[in-house]
Amino acid sequence: MRYWLTCLPCRIGDTTDVPAGIGISFLSGKLSRVERQLHHYGSALNAIPVLHAYKEVPDNFYMLRVGYGGLMGALSNITQDGFAPCAFHSFPSTLRNDGISGDYGPGFFGYAVNTASFLTRHDEFGWIAMGGNIIVEDEWITMNLTTAARSRVFIAPVGVELSLDAGKFKSVSFNPETEEIKAVLDVENEFTPEALMEVKSNDVSGEGAWKVARFTKNDRNLYEIPLKKKERTIRVIKEN
Repeated sequence: MRYWLTCLPCRIGDTTDVPAGIGISFLSGKLSRVERQLHHYGSALNAIPVLHAYKEVPDNFYMLRVGYGGLMGALSNITQDGFAPCAFHSFPSTLRNDGISGDYGPGFFGYAVNTASFLTRHDEFGWIAMGGNIIVEDEWITMNLTTAARSRVFIAPVGVELSLDAGKFKSVSFNPETEEIKAVLDVENEFTPEALMEVKSNDVSGEGAWKVARFTKNDRNLYEIPLKKKERTIRVIKEN
């Protein structure tokens, strides 16, 4: 049996040396040598604190790029037949996945626990979605989610995060003029008769707390939203 013997993934702030998702490692895999491994388990694990930090400074687009690239690295190594290797060999003479799975599991945990969609506006590129596709219509910016869970969204211009403990988002829309947020929830099923939503804000817009209009919180501080046989749209607004 073979293992990773040592690994030096990048640290937050160590961005000029080793990008997130790359480890300088002695890899005791099927191909054993010292090299920079692409998207080993440190990739998605490092993305947890990086994206957490980004939510506190959502104007830092570089941090979003680093964090989201590391997050998606956990999926990019999976082959068409479902094999999940421990890393991708970066030597120009190789450029292929390793032949064993090794410590892939912790990396996939990093993706599963941290997966989210991000909506932001870039000074040069305009509206950008990571984990979704954007449609601009009139005053609304709509992001159709493409992540595996479709359970967490971060709206960077106002620093608001919506997360679901039950249910799934289909899309989330943002109005930059009014700063109103609309979310479309998937239909009910036999296992999910209602959605349980949490709303968090880092107060970057200076407006304080936000709430889901017309619904109340339960004892766990989650909004209980009964689902229907057709998609349901809810509004997230600033508290007065």
